[in-house]
Amino acid sequence: MKNNFIRNYSNYYLILYQNYLCFAQNDGKINGSVLIKYKYPLRHIEAQFDRSDPRILNILAKDKNYNMVDLSVNFDDMTKTQNIKQTIEENRKSARNTEYLLMDSYFDELINKMKF
Repeated sequence: MKNNFIRNYSNYYLILYQNYLCFAQNDGKINGSVLIKYKYPLRHIEAQFDRSDPRILNILAKDKNYNMVDLSVNFDDMTKTQNIKQTIEENRKSARNTEYLLMDSYFDELINKMKF
């Protein structure tokens, strides 16, 4: 992965977990564990292929301060890049639907408590 702050490529694990896209590295202190270095909500992510090299996935994300971050994720082959992009898009859609359903059920509970 390479981003605005890191000018060269670094190796990270790409993890989709609870409506977040996370980038993690091995923890040197505890064997078999990882440290999450970057975490972005899926609802604030746009993924696109790089036109010059289809093995690179360009990800545009908003961080905690709502600043735009441009990430370049490099994969071994083109099919892996396509699968990751498709997985990100599917999880992004389901994350929005889940958040909408949670908000809708919250308002339904409020209305039921007020006995309208």
